[in-house]
Amino acid sequence: MTSIDANPYKSHIFVAARGLATKMLVMPGLALAFLSWVEPARAGDSYRWLQATTRGWQARAITQTDACPSAEIDGRPVAMTPRARPGEGFPIVICAVDVPKGAKSVAIDEAPLPPPPARVDKILVFGDTGCRLKSIFLQDCNSIRAWPFRLTADMAAEFAPDLVIHVGDYHYRESACPPGMKGCAGSPHGDNWETWKADFFDPGAALLRAAPWAMVRGNHEICKRAGKGWTRALSPLPPAEDEKCAEREPAYRVDIDDPTLFILDTTEAEERTVVGEQAAFLRTQLAVAKNVPGPVWYAFHKPIFSLFRSRLGETLGVNETLAAAAHDMLPASVQAILSGHLHAFEAIGFRDDRPAQFVVGVGGTAMDPHIPANFDGATIGEATVEHGRGIAAKFGFAIFERGDGEWIVTNYDAHAEPLLRCHLRGRKLDCE
Repeated sequence: MTSIDANPYKSHIFVAARGLATKMLVMPGLALAFLSWVEPARAGDSYRWLQATTRGWQARAITQTDACPSAEIDGRPVAMTPRARPGEGFPIVICAVDVPKGAKSVAIDEAPLPPPPARVDKILVFGDTGCRLKSIFLQDCNSIRAWPFRLTADMAAEFAPDLVIHVGDYHYRESACPPGMKGCAGSPHGDNWETWKADFFDPGAALLRAAPWAMVRGNHEICKRAGKGWTRALSPLPPAEDEKCAEREPAYRVDIDDPTLFILDTTEAEERTVVGEQAAFLRTQLAVAKNVPGPVWYAFHKPIFSLFRSRLGETLGVNETLAAAAHDMLPASVQAILSGHLHAFEAIGFRDDRPAQFVVGVGGTAMDPHIPANFDGATIGEATVEHGRGIAAKFGFAIFERGDGEWIVTNYDAHAEPLLRCHLRGRKLDCE
């Protein structure tokens, strides 16, 4: 890998603590990230954000009061309405109001939110952000080093993206922290508000306020895992009258131009074998851009092709059900696929005519270690890699920035240090 330019965002700040001044070389906002880490959010805090939905852009807010907050669009008051009222495990109200694409300003309780983007030149992508607590898999949720999602989100907000795409898996605290485990002591768990707050809303608050979001559903948000929180707060669907979780969500188009972005639900796609009934549904998902001119990007959680090495040296990574569904079905207009699920960064271009695949499951959950740095020429299922790069064990995010006839893709670590830079031209990919 050739050297990447020094980070232009660095500066020197001084942090005072108990009368002692300690000099730290950090990005702007790191001191704030540290302070917000050591000072938990108050019980009455609220959250607000703008996200893409199946009906266009929507401003949402979470409050622990009985009434929805006040809102303004272009200086005119508008009424937010409850999307979900308090229920078992969720003593909160989730409120929403539709925001037209051409809106110039949005505010909730007089606090501004970025309006829908008129033009998208800088897109931030990451996913798999929660802290893993399940059975014997125990992440140190109380350490910003071991679980740096808050740091990652605060650093990412400094880039002022036009759009954030979260590629799924927000909720990871499924099991109780065992007695005597200091690293996760006091952590909530289960599909309830305290866990969703700890795993996503509290550490991600600064980035939620910094840019519009497109939310991809991950396999951790299926109905039997964290479906209640997903359905209430983040699902792009209108709320169902019975408040039930939808087992499958339809593909939908995000209201931006160039690229045309579609969000797909691939959460049920079985990886090890082809499940015919799942493949039939996924074919309808993957064909959503059939008559849409390019450039088109897809964002869905489980990648069709990714790559990691097992301890025995096997090359693994194809999702068998998705690969069967995608065979001769991906529209020619689709140039790139954005995914997570694998806890690493990967950029993959193929010898045959396939969309480039990016895997950005690096937001905070425990990392997958066996990721080759270079896998040019590797065979993954029916696909042959022309240009493949991977980065293991580095938390962070990726920035997709519009260039001259290309998109420049830079993978950053949690401290916003650049690790790898790639160039996407159509479906073709090359990396420095």
